[in-house]
Amino acid sequence: MQSKLLIGYDVERVPGRVPGEKWVGRKVPEDTTKRFLQRIVDVHRAVNVPATIFMLGRNIEAHLRELEGCAASGLFEIAQHTHDHFPLKTVVEETGSRVYLKGLDFNRIEEQIAEPVALLKRHLGIDCKGITTPYTYYRGLSDRPDILEIIARHGLVYTRSYGRNSLDYFPLGWDLQPFFYDRQGFPDILEFPVQGWIDAQWRHDNGWDKQDEYLAYLKEQVDTHADEGICWAHLQHDWTSLLCDPELDWTRRFLEYAAGKFETLTYHDFYKAKKPESDKETV
Repeated sequence: MQSKLLIGYDVERVPGRVPGEKWVGRKVPEDTTKRFLQRIVDVHRAVNVPATIFMLGRNIEAHLRELEGCAASGLFEIAQHTHDHFPLKTVVEETGSRVYLKGLDFNRIEEQIAEPVALLKRHLGIDCKGITTPYTYYRGLSDRPDILEIIARHGLVYTRSYGRNSLDYFPLGWDLQPFFYDRQGFPDILEFPVQGWIDAQWRHDNGWDKQDEYLAYLKEQVDTHADEGICWAHLQHDWTSLLCDPELDWTRRFLEYAAGKFETLTYHDFYKAKKPESDKETV
């Protein structure tokens, strides 16, 4: 059975804060988001592959022209990545970089989710359907029904928040597949676990300049899982995509390779196909 690949770009560059320049070890251009949004349209048109852009709310108004271009191509769903890129849950890595990130105070979480929804609607006429959370977490939002309630109240129907293993690190196993938050009381919210290594952490741990090696890793995952009937929620960033590769060459090569073996969809299109027919009015 052919597997499905969901390409999701976390578009999050905030000069001076995201990504941390010390963590990257080199300067990340301040205009990264603009250049990425312009170039990624050309890449996806060339390979005819759909994708989802998870846009940081605080950057929406400054990049309306680029986002309009993405939407007009007919290849991109535009969803959100919270407003300011603060962790919604605490992260305590037990291996790897051993990073500690304190989760945002609960009374600040609603604004982080609500503001991008309002901005996308006001400026682009887009009804935002999904959110990818900064940093991702072990078990996603399974232990945070209070956050799921906010997400549901603002009309979001899917999340991409489960990206870490039991050590609060990477990679996440491929046996973890999309699931609804039924047990938490939100049967209409679908979680997309992010399997394997996210691009930023693989490249941080193995070397930012090792683009060919990272591409080889991605191709290996394609070959391994193409016929398993799984859903691969792929996570990639604006700044990592351009780092050492201003033309997005390795991104294009990955998409070309994967599109020949996986069915490619946006996250919301997968959600609509996954939802039982009797519940279609909620999508």
